[in-house]
Amino acid sequence: MINLLQYREYWERIADRLDSVTGVLPVAADKDMGKKIQALPTGSVTLFILPPGGESESKNPDAFREANQCVVFVMEKYDPQRKTSFAALESSQKAIEEIKALMLDDLAAGCPVMRFDVSTLNTLPETEFFAGFAGWSIGFKIIT
Repeated sequence: MINLLQYREYWERIADRLDSVTGVLPVAADKDMGKKIQALPTGSVTLFILPPGGESESKNPDAFREANQCVVFVMEKYDPQRKTSFAALESSQKAIEEIKALMLDDLAAGCPVMRFDVSTLNTLPETEFFAGFAGWSIGFKIIT
């Protein structure tokens, strides 16, 4: 299982390294999460990090390994009266490409948090993530 504190801090360091990202918001299912998300300012590009789920990759208890399915959203809050969701995808694309490049650099440098399987890295467009948010999701698996 991934250490959630280290995982969150990793994404905060990623956001600090990029001018195109304005913040990080760990997402949990609680009654106030919708309010926190809607309170973000229009034009902000935020990393929404979800807690990873784990699945065993082992058949032998002496060599237990877990594949942690990770998903991070890079979402721009936009005003639907002034901008389309496709335009928000266009403007947030730079951030998603920069994030993937940093992830790959960190993997190559031996980052202890970001030990992901490159073959599992995928990016999908996301629109209508709550009302007035659009951007990208990055999915990948980290082996622990």
